[in-house]
Amino acid sequence: MKVGNNNSILNQTIAQQDNLFKKLASARRINSAADDAAGLQIANQLTSGINAREQAVRNVYDGVSLARVYDQGLQAIEENLQDLNTLAIQAGNGIYGASERQALQQQADQLLGNIQQVIDNTEFAGKGLFNQSGDVTFGTGDSSLSLSTEDVAAVLTTSNLFDFDLTDPSQLSASLGSVEQSLQQLGGLRADTGATINAFEAAASVIDRQRIGESEARSRIEDLDFAKAVSDQVVGNILLQSSISVAAQGRVQQEQALRILGG
Repeated sequence: MKVGNNNSILNQTIAQQDNLFKKLASARRINSAADDAAGLQIANQLTSGINAREQAVRNVYDGVSLARVYDQGLQAIEENLQDLNTLAIQAGNGIYGASERQALQQQADQLLGNIQQVIDNTEFAGKGLFNQSGDVTFGTGDSSLSLSTEDVAAVLTTSNLFDFDLTDPSQLSASLGSVEQSLQQLGGLRADTGATINAFEAAASVIDRQRIGESEARSRIEDLDFAKAVSDQVVGNILLQSSISVAAQGRVQQEQALRILGG
């Protein structure tokens, strides 16, 4: 009977040491529902939330990247508009004749071509950004954020920018006015875009802090306390050696008793 009890203690100790070894190897306190069913369920729910927030942050930063490309395109157009503004003022010089004005117009036509090229080629992941008005939405799980884009060609056409004429002195005032109006409209678009970038980055920061908080909570639930686990392992090893020794002694005593009785 004593030998059976000793074997039972030995088997329990071995099982406990095996389970402890698995925890040390995985660095987790919970490796299966048997370790902590309720804790495992909570940890799984937190993991689902963490994964969702990680994807939400990626979505938002895709929005930031798109908004920066959009703003860079607006900046490129704005720089060409500034050069057009300079040409329009230069064309107001009374000593210029028809040939000089024609040379200025050629420069202006090149700048207008640059603007059209930016409009045609500004895109993000194959999506044109300046060819239509609308919202590009990025989901965060609980809500969403949007970047508003404008049909820039239509905006500049409304300002009569593409009728820019430096060859006719009577049209200089209108040409200068169209450039100034275009600059004002693009300045408004850039201001809105800058505000959107700030809003996206702030949202990403909030979501990431939530993710960190949930990760810390999950860690407290499922991660292993190494100091305690190592201490338990040392104690378990001592108990295991003792159990083996006791079991061995029990078998020897049993064999001796059987020899005596058989003698």
